[in-house]
Amino acid sequence: MRLSVITDEFTQDLSEAIRFAKEYDLDALELRTIDDLPIEQLSENRLCEIGSLIHEAGLSVCNLAGSFGKCLYRDRENEKEKLEKLIRAAKILDVSYIRGFGFFSEDGPSIEEAAKALVDPVKRLEQEGITLLLEADPSVTTTNHRALRKLIERIDRPNVGAIYDPGNDIWDPQGEKPFPDGWNEVKTSTRHIHIKDARMTKDGAQAVKVGSGEVDFPSILKAVRDSGYEGFLSLETHYRVQGDLSEEQMKTPGGAAFSSGGWQACRESMEALKNFLKITE
Repeated sequence: MRLSVITDEFTQDLSEAIRFAKEYDLDALELRTIDDLPIEQLSENRLCEIGSLIHEAGLSVCNLAGSFGKCLYRDRENEKEKLEKLIRAAKILDVSYIRGFGFFSEDGPSIEEAAKALVDPVKRLEQEGITLLLEADPSVTTTNHRALRKLIERIDRPNVGAIYDPGNDIWDPQGEKPFPDGWNEVKTSTRHIHIKDARMTKDGAQAVKVGSGEVDFPSILKAVRDSGYEGFLSLETHYRVQGDLSEEQMKTPGGAAFSSGGWQACRESMEALKNFLKITE
């Protein structure tokens, strides 16, 4: 397994992200927002510069953690332009994975409706040799990995896979257990894994340092190894040492305010993750 981090968890500055990656001997970076802009809104020149700097550092880009499909179902047609911009960025940065979602649950699309709406975008990505990685998230139709599996099965295209994010299950309104339940739902379709931890408090779920919450990382990492998974573990901690992210920041992460205060939190969580990897080898 290889290691990565979503860079805007702690910085909007690419040079700082590269320095972090080198310090922790990471293999790649996962990009969401840079220079306080979503990756698809960066100019072609800036994207080329970013690609060159990452390549020169001996790294790659493992995934574009975009927000395609994280919108109201009734506004889905407006996502076409975003998708084309993400395709442009993926081509420049030599990335074959783009993240997506099954639409906000506020206007209640069914799994079948969400799948039908995603078929044409998936076919468009297939033309470009790009895979859409769908993620379970408490704010969208697929609040857990069971629903995510159903969505992927209904889309039924070869270039659709799952992001397994066990930490997100702590926020799941249906109460799915991250492991073994969440993992068993998507283990055959998982192409990418996000690493975060959380615990339930009297005020709801709270992001915490990896290893200090309710996610059973030793069991998960062993199961992932045993499955033959060879993709990335990408840190998306959402944890901050001082103060928690707001509900809106959790729902639509990115930008300088979101990154603020994340450096130490990411260091703590990356060190914990690497320790877990050592003891589960």
